[in-house]
Amino acid sequence: MKTTSIGLGELLRRAKDGSITIPQFQRPFVWRSSQVKLLIDSISRSYPIGSLLLLDENPALQLASRNIAAEIRDGYPPNDIIENNTRIRTETKSYILDGQQRTTSIARVFLNAHPRKCYYFDLKRLLESHPAEETSWIRERQRGKKEPPDRKDNNRLLRADIILDQAKADIYVSEYIEDSGDFPRFETNRTEARKAAARIKGVFETMRNYKVPVVTLEQNSGIESVCRVFETINSTGTRLTTFDLAVARFYPEPDLRQFWEDTLERFPVLKKFNTDGERILQVLYLVASARNKKYPDPTRSNLLALTPDRKAWDKSSMALAETYKWARGCGARPETLPSHNVLVAFAAVKSLFLDDVSQEIWENHDFIRRWYFSKVMQAGASQASNYRIGQDFEALRRYVLENKQPTPAKVFLNPSVVLEIKPSDVRYKSLQNVFATTIRQDLISGNKIDSESTLHDHHIFPKNSGRRHQLPQKLLDGICNRIPILEKSNQALNEAYPREYFRRMADDARSQGTMDGLRRRLNECMIPGDPADPSWPNSFSIENFESFIKKRAELIVSRVKEVVGESLRSDSTSEDESEEDDGI
Repeated sequence: MKTTSIGLGELLRRAKDGSITIPQFQRPFVWRSSQVKLLIDSISRSYPIGSLLLLDENPALQLASRNIAAEIRDGYPPNDIIENNTRIRTETKSYILDGQQRTTSIARVFLNAHPRKCYYFDLKRLLESHPAEETSWIRERQRGKKEPPDRKDNNRLLRADIILDQAKADIYVSEYIEDSGDFPRFETNRTEARKAAARIKGVFETMRNYKVPVVTLEQNSGIESVCRVFETINSTGTRLTTFDLAVARFYPEPDLRQFWEDTLERFPVLKKFNTDGERILQVLYLVASARNKKYPDPTRSNLLALTPDRKAWDKSSMALAETYKWARGCGARPETLPSHNVLVAFAAVKSLFLDDVSQEIWENHDFIRRWYFSKVMQAGASQASNYRIGQDFEALRRYVLENKQPTPAKVFLNPSVVLEIKPSDVRYKSLQNVFATTIRQDLISGNKIDSESTLHDHHIFPKNSGRRHQLPQKLLDGICNRIPILEKSNQALNEAYPREYFRRMADDARSQGTMDGLRRRLNECMIPGDPADPSWPNSFSIENFESFIKKRAELIVSRVKEVVGESLRSDSTSEDESEEDDGI
């Protein structure tokens, strides 16, 4: 990686001769006029505009690309003017990984290359408003059939590309200041007129000498390092992924972006779960590795070495969609999915044996469910490595071929650990899945809950209890104070306190003779105590909050035990030490 800077002239030359291009995965040029003007104004003041990130053309990583979205025309400005403004010349071709909008804007303005408009600098406004940090001196005119003139409006407007020709620009500025009649005060004071012209010329000189910071990934940069950079680019709010790189790598045949758009339309569940196209590539690679008897290691470089075909893509897409539907049946919702990575291994095995193995092996199968939950209950499960994905795939493949059950990972969990789990912890999402898949009745209404229900993650003691009653916010937001309930029930409860609504529930059950049903529902929802006891609602008073939280932590551990079985460990052994090798 090399960090340097290039002058405005060099950037324009490279845009003009096509030695910098845009990878196909990049979005189109989308900047508004106001953004372009602000950029040019910043350049005129020598303000920083952020660095460009370039990738030198690499024989090992050929990317389909396009020229920047500017209509380059001969003579704007003349080539010798561009060369005069070029300090460093390189023949290396590069892709713009980050900075397309800025580079395109600069080219459109200073190369007179906007498809429909022409940029002019208003010399009068420049003189009067530039010191006030205004951008009104940058003007646009619609492009007509004739070529736009150098100057307009009694020489007040100077076409933007003209400023690159210092001699011509200086003459035009002086002529306007001295001869236009727009400045009566200068007619008797040539010194002031020259000072005014010098201020304008100084702004243009600042623009000609502007340096743009550039970070370049050089030709010897490995694919892994390029991918790492892609995944951390976020200056425009868009995260670039390995799939984006693959789109540019393979375009136009196959057009992976079109493949993926077709897949999302065909399988809405993938869109709902915000799945990335890279997951299909991982499934494709794992299937290919099994057929070619290679070790399954879905690294970025291996994904980019694939040659995807439509038939294999569609089969992998179907398997991935079915896997996400299965995960939904295990309580996952888009906002609570613990891990995409574990599902990739599932989908790859489904794709590999889609025509040979009955769906029965995946559905209504306690062992598969227990193995899955033991995986996602691991701290850091969402960040599983490629190596772990490969291991999971091999374990499941062997299970299908040899009926050899992989050893579920040990799950370290006890009430103290549950109390410490934060909402940002993947285990929090895993516990939400355990709740959603084992709670089949709404806590409040008793109505049925299934995989299609719209659930809200409800605070049993309302969130405002922290401010109103000084309850620990950490415990209020913790998993022990949360319960998935139907949307309508959540809206009805709003900020109600549990002692109030549990008392109403107990009174209604007592009067209607449905106490046994309420008791079963509370047990299913892991709510401690016996509602038949008249003092039961008092256990949910503000004074008993922490006691309730601790009792519920015990019930949650018991529920996890029902799901993962003997994989649960409550001792102090660390998860890293207790991790099994999945039978591989």
